[in-house]
Amino acid sequence: MDRSQKEQFLEELRGIFGSATSGVLVDYQGMSAAEVVELRQKLNESASSMKVLKNTLARLAAQDTPFAQLAEQFVQTRALIYSDTDPVGQAKAVTDFAKDHQKLRVLAGLLAEENRATVLTEQEVVALSKLPSKEELLVKILFLMQAPATQFVRTLNEVPAKFVRVLAAIAESKQ
Repeated sequence: MDRSQKEQFLEELRGIFGSATSGVLVDYQGMSAAEVVELRQKLNESASSMKVLKNTLARLAAQDTPFAQLAEQFVQTRALIYSDTDPVGQAKAVTDFAKDHQKLRVLAGLLAEENRATVLTEQEVVALSKLPSKEELLVKILFLMQAPATQFVRTLNEVPAKFVRVLAAIAESKQ
């Protein structure tokens, strides 16, 4: 890798570290190229991406970003799985893939907010993956908001329905 490629890679990593709201650091040593492609496809489904790290360049790029807290773990064969939108979906995709592929190991995670970042252990990443996704939470909130209105409509509808049933019973008894 020549100097211009290194500079380009460094700028790309700075952009990732600056914009990502969450990341999971994984060890992918021993995975085949087909497995890595399969992992990337699963990550694309959850609006996440994977970047194989060049450790020295990654440590330089992480300076002055929330990901600096993970810099000491940028050793050996590491990749960063990151997302700008949904940390839960990303964690689910990684942990589900790791269950089926023993060579992929989750090492740490990071949730970045505007002024602070929280480093997650492997167990915390697994716990994050068990939370409902953003879409699931929105659906639950929608049902909760609709429930009172639905009950009200059913109550209003019951009065005429009961009247019709009484009339039907009277008509039936007279026959």
